[in-house]
Amino acid sequence: MTGYSVVRFSSCALPMVRRAEAIEALHERGLLEIKLTGNGAASPHVDFANRSMPGLGILTGRFAGVRRHGAPEDGDFLYLCMTLSGTSLASWRDKELVLSDGDAVLMTSEEHDWTITSSSSVDIAGIRLPRSAVAPFVSDLGDAVMRRIPRDTDGLRLLRKYLKVAADDEGLETPAPQRLVANHLYDLIALALTANSEGAAPGESRTAGASRLAAIKADIVAGLQHNTLNATAVAARNGITVRYLHKLFQNEGITFSEFVVCQRLERALGVLRNPLHSRRTISAIAFDLGFNDLSYFNRAFRRRYKATPTDIRNQGPTR
Repeated sequence: MTGYSVVRFSSCALPMVRRAEAIEALHERGLLEIKLTGNGAASPHVDFANRSMPGLGILTGRFAGVRRHGAPEDGDFLYLCMTLSGTSLASWRDKELVLSDGDAVLMTSEEHDWTITSSSSVDIAGIRLPRSAVAPFVSDLGDAVMRRIPRDTDGLRLLRKYLKVAADDEGLETPAPQRLVANHLYDLIALALTANSEGAAPGESRTAGASRLAAIKADIVAGLQHNTLNATAVAARNGITVRYLHKLFQNEGITFSEFVVCQRLERALGVLRNPLHSRRTISAIAFDLGFNDLSYFNRAFRRRYKATPTDIRNQGPTR
């Protein structure tokens, strides 16, 4: 994957007799990295968006009467498969696992292909990522494969929320936000896998602490537009004290407030460079990103990027 792309497909308009054939052809046409086949249902149905960027693939949508397959030749990749609503059956080697209403499972096709079957209608989300993205942070990565990740697991809950950020197609057209989203998703997946390990004690190891901070950062990025974004609210949502929240940021040599401002400025930079937002005023962009003071926004922006918001807009898009 060399850039950002979105493929959308729905079988709604297809005649019943053609649906299975059209769905099975998606992989051969290069529209999906995984294969889809019918599951014996009279009228299989898919309605999905498949987003691709460097180092990351995100599949979201609704499936019914289909089976998802990961092929052995994709062994360098991992797949985090979530059943957001409904029930699915995950299979790998001689193991089977039922997923429902927010549960997830990590899959690999290194040795054998894997399948996830959805007989009735389900809402799903799947993330395809390189094994190397999480391997350094999950000591028992092999054991994490084909183990149910409960819906309320740390990281997984935030991951579902953060996927809404990844659905901002306009905001992901340039490399900087792509890297940001990919790294946040890697960290959230690592946190979910670490928290789901038997005997794991999140918050007691450096790896768990780093993953928790990544989850907090992802939570902040998902709510940048709220001008009420504050340390107390973020700490409460993530089940930690405000003091511990500040300590996590201090360990990285930055304060909570500095991180929030930096993320808002980076988001503003991407919006200003995007031609689709050329009609929006700079003040509207600033206020929509949670800045209450336009003068402060202009000063902070110029200090960070050595240029004014108007200068950046006049430069046009950067790829």
